[in-house]
Amino acid sequence: MKQYSQGGVSVGGGRGHTSGGLLEDAARAWGFSSTGNVLMLWGIPVLIVMGAVVAALLGKPAYKWYTGEDKFAEVMQVLFYTVAFVFCSVIIKNLFNKDEKAIAGLYVIVFLGLFFLIGEELSWGQRLFGWETSESFKEINKQDETNLHNVYGVGSTFKWVQMLIGAYGTILPLLLLKLNVFRQNEEFFSFVIPHFSLIPFFMPLFVWRFYRNVFDPPKEFYFVISEFNEVMEFVLAVGMALFMIYQYRRLKAGRV
Repeated sequence: MKQYSQGGVSVGGGRGHTSGGLLEDAARAWGFSSTGNVLMLWGIPVLIVMGAVVAALLGKPAYKWYTGEDKFAEVMQVLFYTVAFVFCSVIIKNLFNKDEKAIAGLYVIVFLGLFFLIGEELSWGQRLFGWETSESFKEINKQDETNLHNVYGVGSTFKWVQMLIGAYGTILPLLLLKLNVFRQNEEFFSFVIPHFSLIPFFMPLFVWRFYRNVFDPPKEFYFVISEFNEVMEFVLAVGMALFMIYQYRRLKAGRV
């Protein structure tokens, strides 16, 4: 079987399909000195989620500080999406310099998507500069803000898009490990699909949004459950930043 390397990771059979082998492969791909560093990387989503759980147990004020509008989780989302945005712009420049126009074009789409996410989180500058929401937007926006994801009837579409993004970073890395059809185009797919070590940053949103899109939460826990989506988005934002950093490092190492 052909050995497929995703940034130094042995994917095509053998030791790479065992749990220990995957840890070692991930450590080599990231340039970590030991597999313990991979476990520390995977501990980041756990810490973010546990922080929210602890805040919820401390009471509503603490939980609102963690998940509320313009509070900790949302500020961290903007911060990490901005990191991803900056690295994505550098990646695009490097890809065009290497004449990798097809991949660069896909990263332009990611670049625009990150710009949109940052803009939406900041209500397109309203939260920074404090200008008033227009009357037309107040009528259609459930939070009286200048953004699209809170517009009546549009928010549900965003929720399904979130689930698809989570699925993309969860399912495709697994297929990249298993299916020959991906290995036949290894250079392309390894650069547009997150490394398998980043699955823990995409899976939480995928599972969470599937649950929220399909099932109704118990009424007595509605506030906690509805606000918990900010925590899942926080995890995803970190994952997107790491995805861009990982691919930037691959470019600098000359793997593409």
